[in-house]
Amino acid sequence: MAGRIEAPIASVAAVRRGRPCRGAAAASALALAAVLAASLSALAAAITTLPSVAAAATTGAPSSTAPTSAPTTTSTTKPATGSASEPASPADAWLLKAITAEERFGSVRIQGKVTQGKSVLVLDLLVNGDGEGGGVIVQDGSVIKLERVGTLLYFNAPKKYWSARATAAQADAYGGKWIELPAADTRFLSFDEFLDAADLVAATFQGDTSTLTLGKTTKFAGRKVVVLKDAVSVKGTRSTGLMDIGTGSPHYVYKIVESTPGDSSTLVFDHYGKAVTLTVPPEPIPVS
Repeated sequence: MAGRIEAPIASVAAVRRGRPCRGAAAASALALAAVLAASLSALAAAITTLPSVAAAATTGAPSSTAPTSAPTTTSTTKPATGSASEPASPADAWLLKAITAEERFGSVRIQGKVTQGKSVLVLDLLVNGDGEGGGVIVQDGSVIKLERVGTLLYFNAPKKYWSARATAAQADAYGGKWIELPAADTRFLSFDEFLDAADLVAATFQGDTSTLTLGKTTKFAGRKVVVLKDAVSVKGTRSTGLMDIGTGSPHYVYKIVESTPGDSSTLVFDHYGKAVTLTVPPEPIPVS
């Protein structure tokens, strides 16, 4: 897979402490939404410092970096289901099976909704197993387009989105235009993480110390699934996480639901298939 290196997973404890991933800071979808907001703010700040606003508005700055697929560097080792000091429970074993499956697929569609207080984020993404992908994120009524091709991210927000975050001249210059970002830039970390299904799956129960439980086999979208559940109570506040995993091999994830008082997220994974071909958007404006 292009440009992605996976660290071996020795046990479920390593996953729940904080699985090594491309972003190295993945969290649940709820937490990723907060990081996404920070990334959007960072992008707005970067936009306000861009030179040649007038030129970008009239001609569109050419891409400064030609994106190419990185050489195949994947070194994925199938995770063990436990260790001598920590035997894996049935629920733990299913989680590791799911993470392994999410690192070895061609492509998948991810649709979801993340609600945090009055803020609502809607996702509709098609991602490849190598971290490339794209789609739309709807935030506060603005439809934001996002793509990753090779080592670069591309971001396109409407004029009304920039009007609330930049000057009128900058909103005119960049509204509806594609902006090019380095995927490795930590300021824009969550853009990249939302395009990685394995990161989203591994992060669902990350940081929790409670015991995962395994529910009965049921059906979701016509498929037999097992349901993993995690419930945590802190100072009277209860948080829950649910993950539907296919019983048939490969053990793909089909739904993740997380909820805390006032916050909730639902992600649905479907249409697993072959990798899709992505193309660079026209005339992107580079941001460094």
